[in-house]
Amino acid sequence: MRSWEGRRIEKKRISIHAAGVFRVLNSRGQDITPLGGRPRALLAVVALSPRKVSARRWLESLFWADRASEQASGSLRQALSAIRRALDDHADILSADRQEVSLDAEATALDVEHEPDAALAVLRSGVQLLEGLDVPCDPFEEWLRNARRHWENKASAWTPAAAKTDSGTGAAFGTRPDEERAGSRDRRPVLVTETRSSGMQLEPFFAEAICAQIARTATEHVSVGVVSVDGQPVRAITAPGGRCTIRVTQNGDRMLALASLSRMPTGEALWSRQVSFDAKDELAAIDAAASLALEATEAFANHLGEVSDASLANSFAMTALQHVFSFDPRRLVEADALLEKAQQLHRHAPRPALRALAKAFLLVESSVGDLGELREEARKLMREAMAIDGNNALALAFLGDVHDLVFQDSQMALSLAERALQLDPGVGYAHASLGGLELKRGRHQQAFQSAGRARRQLQNTSLQVFSNMRFCLAAMNVGDFDAAHAAAERAAILAPNSRPPLRHLYVLKLKAGDLDGARETLRSLRRLEPDFSLYRIRNDRDYPADTIRRVGLDQLIDVDL
Repeated sequence: MRSWEGRRIEKKRISIHAAGVFRVLNSRGQDITPLGGRPRALLAVVALSPRKVSARRWLESLFWADRASEQASGSLRQALSAIRRALDDHADILSADRQEVSLDAEATALDVEHEPDAALAVLRSGVQLLEGLDVPCDPFEEWLRNARRHWENKASAWTPAAAKTDSGTGAAFGTRPDEERAGSRDRRPVLVTETRSSGMQLEPFFAEAICAQIARTATEHVSVGVVSVDGQPVRAITAPGGRCTIRVTQNGDRMLALASLSRMPTGEALWSRQVSFDAKDELAAIDAAASLALEATEAFANHLGEVSDASLANSFAMTALQHVFSFDPRRLVEADALLEKAQQLHRHAPRPALRALAKAFLLVESSVGDLGELREEARKLMREAMAIDGNNALALAFLGDVHDLVFQDSQMALSLAERALQLDPGVGYAHASLGGLELKRGRHQQAFQSAGRARRQLQNTSLQVFSNMRFCLAAMNVGDFDAAHAAAERAAILAPNSRPPLRHLYVLKLKAGDLDGARETLRSLRRLEPDFSLYRIRNDRDYPADTIRRVGLDQLIDVDL
């Protein structure tokens, strides 16, 4: 019998063996494995990454975390050159640009993907993934442990029948149902998504688009296996979880989408939301899907209970998210503790990223803490997040703001926000971050557009205070003070103990001539910040009120209490 590499010569130009000792063979069956531990490990990481694409910055942090940015970048270039030399006339399969390193998926056959029965049988026998691959670098070693655990779990659950199930019309995200039947505390909960729309062509299309966005958002935010089905019962799933049903109907040029979440297997209703959008507006459709997806994810994580360590970790992390975006200093401290507990129970990339962001917000909100110590803590948490999953769009968006707030590196922040949106245009937090960064670049209209999209995507979620304030700042910079006032007022209602919404609401009420409203807002603000005044904003350039100064509202006169 011909080998699997030989059978695929017509379509696949190299084959990569990850089960056992790492090997690379060309289309003639010759061994072209790169020399050196790091080049081999680098090629293995890219091959095993989603879509065979990895971010350059993540790879640098994975293999050269102890080096300065320029040195790490140079080392990565050297490793890529070594790989290309080894690949020889197959070198064009490896691509690299300023942001990503990738393999041509159509020209690469990875054993655990293309011959899973044979490859996973090898792992089931006790042979390790990437056996003997040794690179003395903590982030890579952590990545390798996680990768081995992931593929060992898949191998222990894999059967040829499961392979046939996976190749059907339903799309599976995360773990398969048979993995979730394990009785251990470590199993992840299951979220089943289904569409029940029919009729006009656009209705099932938008239903499937919303379903796909829910799958992306859920797996980015929490530890969950997501299974998409076509409305048929999923009898194989026995683990506790939830079912999210999406119905879409068209009325003229408007699409009406209804998403509902119920508990499995009891059928208890947990959440529902209805949105309407213009069928001809592509961005409006994306924003509506993103809004439904994040609401559904938060409801799923908050209502599932303590059925496993992963579920409990999800609940901790979602509560922490609410604490972080209250901007209340006391709740920021609580969020840090909850995220640490969640990460101990079940590792997930956004958790250390959000911890770093919480520490950054705490420094801004309370002006308490040592900046040098904060930077060191942030670096450690950022490395941890990137080692777990450098392609998690939500984690990248959080880390972008950490670079901006803690390290004043707006260029890196911009790169991470753009990368997050390339991976998932439904990450509302990344749109909000991009809006803030565009303001710093003086691109006020672009900032207003990005902030508006963030506000639509994050409405009715834990991040709506943040998105309202980013929109408020952008609106002030383009001179839309009515829109800014509405956003600041909404944020102040949602986060009454956060000072930034109250500061901006105060000056906006002064500008509008609402002296009674300004007086009431000032009382609330001075309960939190007794020495607040416009005089301080005018004369203390370190006071966090750049937009108020930029648009000249610091020149207004304080009301008397």
